[in-house]
Amino acid sequence: MNMRKPVLILLLSSTFLAPCAASAADDAESRGLANVKQFTLDHNRRLVAQAELLEAAVADYAGVIAGHGGDYEKAWEADGARLSRQIAAIRTLWLETSNQYETIEGIVAGIPSTAKYDLILDAGNSGSEAEDVAEYDLKLPDGTVLQRPGNLFHGITEPLFWGMDEKGVKLPVDLDADGKIIRGEMLFDANLGQGAAQALVQWAKALETDMSAWAPNRQDAFTSVVVMTPTVGDYFGEWKESQFITGEIGAFVAQSRLTDVQGIMNGCRKMYSEAISPVVAAADADLDQRITAGFKELLTLVDDTHAREAAGAKFGVEEADALGNEAQDIADRIVAMILQAAAKSGVTING
Repeated sequence: MNMRKPVLILLLSSTFLAPCAASAADDAESRGLANVKQFTLDHNRRLVAQAELLEAAVADYAGVIAGHGGDYEKAWEADGARLSRQIAAIRTLWLETSNQYETIEGIVAGIPSTAKYDLILDAGNSGSEAEDVAEYDLKLPDGTVLQRPGNLFHGITEPLFWGMDEKGVKLPVDLDADGKIIRGEMLFDANLGQGAAQALVQWAKALETDMSAWAPNRQDAFTSVVVMTPTVGDYFGEWKESQFITGEIGAFVAQSRLTDVQGIMNGCRKMYSEAISPVVAAADADLDQRITAGFKELLTLVDDTHAREAAGAKFGVEEADALGNEAQDIADRIVAMILQAAAKSGVTING
C-alpha cells in the first residue's frame, strides 16, 4: 500500500495581489473550491449507491449458502449455476464501486479531515504494520470482530471475491463450466464477504457525512495536490509488481492498477485547475501555464500507457520501471512548481 507523506500545513496570504485582481482571483478560487466539493460529493453518493448494490448482491450469495446450512459443497451441487452468476455480478459491482472511489481518491486522501477514509477504504495497512494502518475493526455477521484487518477494497474484498486470499476460499469450483478449475474459481467466505460489504456502505456514508461538512479552503487545496501528486510512483510500482506485468497472481487482480492511477491523478489535476490555478495565475500566469502543462504531460503518459495495455501490449519489468520513473519525475517537477507558486503568492509552507 502507499506510504502517505505527512500532511503539509499551508499558511496563505494574498499580499502581492492588486485589489481588483485579488477579488477576481478570490471569486474564481471560491467557485473552484465549491466545484471540487460538489464533484467529490457527486461521486461519493454514487459510491454509496454502488456499495449498497454490492452489499445486496453479497447478501443474496450468502443467502444461498445459508439455505444449504452453510455447506458450500451442497450449495454448489444444488445451485452451482446460480452461485456462478452471483459471483460474476458481485465482481462487476465491486469494480463499479471501487472505480467511483478511485475517481475521488486523489482529493479525499489529500484533505486532512477526510484522509482517514482513504486508509480505511482503499490504501491502509493492517494492524500488523507499523505505519498507515486503517484504524477500524470489522464486525462480521456471526459476531466475529477482526481487529485492524486492513483496507476494505484492496486488502479484503478484492482478494476475497477473486479468490486470491486462500483463507477466504471455501470451495474450489468450476465457475465458468469449462471442465477445469483454475485459481480464482471458488466459492468465497460468505460471512467475511457480508461483513466487508456492509462495512463498505458504512464507511462510504461516513465519508459522505464528513465531505458534506468540509469547508473548502486554500490550505486543503494546496495540501491535497502537494501530498497526492508524488504518489504516482508508488502506484506504478504496484502496477509493476502485479500480474499485469509479472504474471504472478497476487494483489490488484480485478483490473490494472493504471486505472487507479488515472483516477487519482485526474483528481489532483482537478483540484489544481479548479481551486489553485486562479491563485497561481494571479501572481504568475506563466508559472500557472507550466504547472497546467505538467499535469497534461503526466496524464498523457498515464493514459497512453493504459491504452497500450488495454490494446494488448505487454510490458516488462524494466519498461514498467522506466515509465514509473518518468511519471515520478514529472510529478516531482509539478510539486516543485506549485511550491514556487506558493512563494510567489505569499504562501508560507511549514512541513
